[in-house]
Amino acid sequence: MRLENGAINHPGPRRAASYLKQLCLYFIMAHLQYTAVHVRNLLNLSRTELQRWLSALPPFSLAPTQARTARTFTIADLAFISIVAVLHERLGLPLRTIATFSAALYGQVDARAALAGSAIRFFVNQVEDGSWQVGPETRGILSLTVDPVPVWESVYQFVGVALPAQRELALGLVSLPQSSEVEHLHARRAR
Repeated sequence: MRLENGAINHPGPRRAASYLKQLCLYFIMAHLQYTAVHVRNLLNLSRTELQRWLSALPPFSLAPTQARTARTFTIADLAFISIVAVLHERLGLPLRTIATFSAALYGQVDARAALAGSAIRFFVNQVEDGSWQVGPETRGILSLTVDPVPVWESVYQFVGVALPAQRELALGLVSLPQSSEVEHLHARRAR
């Protein structure tokens, strides 16, 4: 299906039904919720580590919690926590430092842009006064480039969505696996 001169062009009713399924999956994924177990499995974190991260990093540290209610996460939350894992575990930034710019970092995470293959790199900059900022360009004494595409690819692979074929589709649709394939263990179903 392609958009040409303002009109949607598709090869036939069978393919149109397939695209409709893909569109539905995209909207369902936006509302799926994941648990702390999913986050821990994605990043190989212990329960204690995840709790420490969540209590240190805005926006999670600022969100009210209810007793006896499990915290849930969106797919964007999975991508955000994956980026934090790269900054903390691979680059050695302390969680306290990441917490100073994590709210701005969370604002840069966009699932729709990643699905369309148009997610752009952004920068985590340490400016002259020692504080950290997140933005679209380098500035200050130290700049770290964050490429969200590999992060989104690993998150979508974890939840069982095929991303590479997605980039060929219009309107940010999600490709569905063939019916003969076994459902991914980490995939969630909307009810």
